[in-house]
Amino acid sequence: MVFSIKFLIDLFNESSFDNFINIGKLIILILLIYISIYFLNLFIELIRNKIVSILPSSIKRILLILSESINYILPFIIGAIIYHYWLEDKPRAIALTLIVLSSKITYLTKSKKENESQPQ
Repeated sequence: MVFSIKFLIDLFNESSFDNFINIGKLIILILLIYISIYFLNLFIELIRNKIVSILPSSIKRILLILSESINYILPFIIGAIIYHYWLEDKPRAIALTLIVLSSKITYLTKSKKENESQPQ
């Protein structure tokens, strides 16, 4: 993150128009990737909900327990992957796994807040 901010500051200091075009292309590419991932997530959720609605309640309960277990174990696994990439000195992989880890932690905290706010 610091590297990208420093790069942008250096870019504005140089004021080369070709660099601005390249940065614009990069920003558009990142936005397109984000939008496509968002719609892919919506599509997967729609299919998952249709499949889960067909399943019997015993299978739903097993899947719920399995998914909750995976949700709590996954940050530790991602942390181990980040540590492995740290030892291998691969900063891009570390950045990508940190993004996944932060999104997973955000999902966990958001889902817990929603569960606490619902009356039982």
